[in-house]
Amino acid sequence: MATINTSAPNAENPAADPLHQLKDLLLCDVNLVHALRSTDSTEAAARLVAERGVFVTPEALWRNRGTLVSGGFPTWRG
Repeated sequence: MATINTSAPNAENPAADPLHQLKDLLLCDVNLVHALRSTDSTEAAARLVAERGVFVTPEALWRNRGTLVSGGFPTWRG
């Protein structure tokens, strides 16, 4: 009996997605949450998270700013 391989060879791993990594980091680092909220721009926010090893574009941060932390509040003022 043949086994069917249903996994896609190039399937993305959600945990490898920078936004997913950032969300996980924000769940355990309240200092980062406060630091992000005090940034003045998406560029500053991207630099801040890059310092912690998560590389995400300012555009991606802007599009997801209300979903990165619980409550749906903007992550930063910018």
